[in-house]
Amino acid sequence: MDQNTQGQTTTDMTFGKAACYAPKTVRMQEISDRPASSWEMVRNCLLDMFEDENEFVVLTLQDIKENVRFVQAAQTESEIVVQLGMEEGDHTRLVEKECSEETCMEIFRKFYDTSQVDEIDAYQPVKFYV
Repeated sequence: MDQNTQGQTTTDMTFGKAACYAPKTVRMQEISDRPASSWEMVRNCLLDMFEDENEFVVLTLQDIKENVRFVQAAQTESEIVVQLGMEEGDHTRLVEKECSEETCMEIFRKFYDTSQVDEIDAYQPVKFYV
């Protein structure tokens, strides 16, 4: 059975809160959380992800607005999927949207600079197979 086309899904999935021990951290496949010392560092991580379909990037902030603790992205066959880690009480819920590389870069840049994400209503709850 192809799990991508059949099977039950749920959006009722939550995770523990993500801890951030530096003002901003970045993580990739081969890089555990490390301080994101500059936008250029995060930008380079995204550019690496755009070149490698198995790569992902997570940017986590210590001080947040609008309950968004982190932004993460990975490639699909046709676009980039950007997910937001939305803190709700004592847990985190994931929401996502597909976008272009340019839009992905803009989302990460604004989050890095301001800890804000535009048009959060455009993100949909992530579906998980059960």
